[in-house]
Amino acid sequence: MEQHADRELTTPVLDGDPPVATYQRAFSFRSDCYIEQAIVLLRLMKRFATALTLIGFGLLAAAVGAYLLFVKAPAEVAHTIAQGIKETFHFTPQVRINETVVIEQTSPIAELATVARDVLVDYDWSHRWLGSTKTLRLRGVFTAKAGFDLQQPFRITITDAPLEVRAELPPPKLLSVQMDSFSILEDESGWWNRISDEDREQAIGALQHSAREKVLRTGLLDSARATIERRIHELARRSNAAAIVTSPWRER
Repeated sequence: MEQHADRELTTPVLDGDPPVATYQRAFSFRSDCYIEQAIVLLRLMKRFATALTLIGFGLLAAAVGAYLLFVKAPAEVAHTIAQGIKETFHFTPQVRINETVVIEQTSPIAELATVARDVLVDYDWSHRWLGSTKTLRLRGVFTAKAGFDLQQPFRITITDAPLEVRAELPPPKLLSVQMDSFSILEDESGWWNRISDEDREQAIGALQHSAREKVLRTGLLDSARATIERRIHELARRSNAAAIVTSPWRER
């Protein structure tokens, strides 16, 4: 006697259904499952695509921000500083962005005078010999100029994080003390101690030396440095950048 194992169907079979209808129901049931899985898969793909789009926009925004912060902003500051100094002082400093030189130092002049001052100087001289005294009193008007030697490095460095202007200046120096005029207030010889032309020449030389010493005491070198330092700070503020100015200070 033959025995047959029963096989369960996933689709119920109704009594009286023909075999073709039974297979149609099984096929329809499975098709519905596939459609539902496809819908779920499409939803997951849509969410994944949305996430990728948001990530892409985020990366693009980050790239644009990085470009503006680390490339465009320092380049604009470098141009502003170089052009501003050129317009004011008629020379172009060396400008760097971090460690890269983007503008070379150029100057049609060897020295830059940033401040000038008029100075009035008196000089008195006398000499006594065997009871006879000769006296000279001179007064001179001088124009003193102070500034920088442009043969020395004049560097501007722009940093991007944070956005900052660092200026390295050569030490300020007294460029010239020119005597515009002088007058003799007293020129009196003794009975036998007469004033000579050599005495007068030496007195004029001493007057000029006194003028130089007086100019240095008035703080003209400080003023020369402060003039260009103020300009650098003004230019940095235009670009919303901080400014630090350093200079090896030696009074000359």
